[in-house]
Amino acid sequence: MRFIEPSTRTKSPQRKLQEGQAIILIALLILVLFGMLGLAVDSGRGYVDRRDQQTAVDAAALAAGDWYENYTDLTLSVQQSVALYQRDLRLYSGWATSNGPILRMVGANNSLRENTWTYTYREGYTLNIVATDTQFNGYQFTYTTSHNLPLAFMQVFGGGLTIPISATATSIVGNQRQTPALLTLSTQSCATNLTGSAQLTVLGDVYTNGTACLDSNLHEAGNCYGGAGSNCNVAQYYCYNSSPGFVPYAPNPTCAVGDIQGTGIVPAPTLPDPGFLANSVSYYANAQAYSQYNRGTWTEMYPGSYGSFHLSGGSASCAFLDPGVYNWTNGYTSDANGSLLSNELRAPDEALYSNPNGVADPQFWNQNGVTCAGHFTVANGAPQTILLGPTCTKLSPLTPNPCHSGITDSLGRNNRWGVELTSVRFDQFLDPGVTPDPCYPPSSCKRESAPSQCQLTPNVVTGNLNAPSNIGITINITKNAPGAQYYNVYLNPNGCDGVQDNFGWVGRFNAPGYVNGTPIGPFPNGTAWALGAAAPALPPAAGASLYDINDTMIANPSVTCYAQVRTINCIPPDSETKPQCFSNCPPPANLLSQENAPMSLEYPPYTAGDVANENYCQLSPNPGNINAPCVGSQVTPGGVQFYFPNGSCFSQNSQGATYVYSGVQYNWIVIYAPASNTCDETLNGGASTQYIGTIYTPSANWTINGGDRSPLAGQVICYTAKVAGSGAAGIDFNPNYSPVPPAARLIN
Repeated sequence: MRFIEPSTRTKSPQRKLQEGQAIILIALLILVLFGMLGLAVDSGRGYVDRRDQQTAVDAAALAAGDWYENYTDLTLSVQQSVALYQRDLRLYSGWATSNGPILRMVGANNSLRENTWTYTYREGYTLNIVATDTQFNGYQFTYTTSHNLPLAFMQVFGGGLTIPISATATSIVGNQRQTPALLTLSTQSCATNLTGSAQLTVLGDVYTNGTACLDSNLHEAGNCYGGAGSNCNVAQYYCYNSSPGFVPYAPNPTCAVGDIQGTGIVPAPTLPDPGFLANSVSYYANAQAYSQYNRGTWTEMYPGSYGSFHLSGGSASCAFLDPGVYNWTNGYTSDANGSLLSNELRAPDEALYSNPNGVADPQFWNQNGVTCAGHFTVANGAPQTILLGPTCTKLSPLTPNPCHSGITDSLGRNNRWGVELTSVRFDQFLDPGVTPDPCYPPSSCKRESAPSQCQLTPNVVTGNLNAPSNIGITINITKNAPGAQYYNVYLNPNGCDGVQDNFGWVGRFNAPGYVNGTPIGPFPNGTAWALGAAAPALPPAAGASLYDINDTMIANPSVTCYAQVRTINCIPPDSETKPQCFSNCPPPANLLSQENAPMSLEYPPYTAGDVANENYCQLSPNPGNINAPCVGSQVTPGGVQFYFPNGSCFSQNSQGATYVYSGVQYNWIVIYAPASNTCDETLNGGASTQYIGTIYTPSANWTINGGDRSPLAGQVICYTAKVAGSGAAGIDFNPNYSPVPPAARLIN
């Protein structure tokens, strides 16, 4: 029998050696896949973390710039931005440690201020902040964040426990490359041209989209930016900082600590036309005839449309501008000595800034050949014989007081009573584009000038001085101050002692010829008109403007009051300051009028500063920032805008005088011409001429000549600019009188 063996495949030795390799490869592949997955997960987490941090510092840097632009408070800006950074990263427990601010000086000649802060967080985040005041190049905020991100997978494969993730952002705000003092939009050759022996002093940057043709007579306190071929290198670069009212000076040999010297930057990129608007023109369409509003020694002008306007000398050469838009439909010319047009409200017999008992020389409304400043005198209320006696015994409220013999009264006060006046008016704002109306009701936008000279009350018995009791005080107006609808009266029982805080408010009176702010005439011109109606017919005060039978009207010291309200014993507004020193220092004696007090907050303990003119705002925030008191306000009471439609040209001669200020309601644009207006404009500044605000005429050509003060306090944006002649002209960039600057922007 045959045995049959089943057929089977013989196993190969090589096959036995390869058994199990797939499992190993799969295991190794799983490790790789897990590594790749871990890398992907941790990388993704890292990307998200960096993206979150980048978003947080972008927002924080922009917020810091915006807060600083609105409030100019560095500490507040940083605090708000850090809070935003924490919210964006959900760091709800806040920072664990903080360090700063640490101040150090950096840059050339240690001219730049740099503050640094460092914040650490329990979640592993660190935030570093560097805030640098780069002067006219703006305030720069650099935010750097870092975070040690815990690794989820990679540490299993030998990686560290954490990986550093960081992000940075830099914002800038207030960069004058966007808001230079002088910007010419033309791209042609010599778009900015300085010729002859003319001297131009500029506080701020000079920027041209074309070429700058300059010489060493340009005193540039800032940077010069120009297209290729500009000779910015020949200018004399002065020292500057960003403080409003700063006076440029030549380095000697370097700038003082905190100030900086500019330089030329050529070529520079072009700047676009900002495209500002004149939104209020349509609300002032009424045709006006300026000669019809005669107020005796001055003319009152109402806003609206005017035909060919030529301001010349003559008996009615002082023109006071009510607030609003003046549409010069057929040009504006001011060229005659003996003329002055302004919206400035000043007191009669303005006090000398260095001595309140003296009179300013010149008074604002007594310059350029005109004599329109107000004037007042002080007299006793009614002739009475004061009974002198050995003791100070007051028999009754209606009997003469023997204490008023030129010595002291029953309260132990000196009888040398001083009298000061301020001019007051209430202005309206007609533009419905600003709501709610900040000047409604009519009593809301009160303007009150700086005080007058102090005058002493006479004594009818001894020829010395007297208090307002019994015989009272009569205040006579012989000439109304231009623009005044009322006068506030302040008394000082210590006489004219030079201490303004010893004066207290006692009453407001209609200006002669006015009833509750409405002009009805007649108006005084050299004739004494007593303020106020006759006192009650009670002897011995009959006929006086005011009297104080019990000698208790004014206590000392007086009190600081809210600027919009006056009650018994409120101190007067701040006094005026010395004449401007800018391109010609020191200014010629007895040639320039005094300046208004600077901006301030309007409520106690602050004194409100200027509450009548360009440095006044309605209303300053409460609470607010004393360094930026007008931020958030809507109206500068009394502000005007000159509007020049197509074909209407401007000519300001040095013999004529125009001194006007704009306001926040017009974006601080004092002269506006639309792009269709291509006039050749002339501004020949003199001692009595100044335009406070921005000149915006994107298609017009300007020729600027010399003057004894800066004829421009703000900004100039035009097509071309030429500075000619032999005088000393100035452009004084002041951020308080310029359009709202561009918002904060990221530059890194």
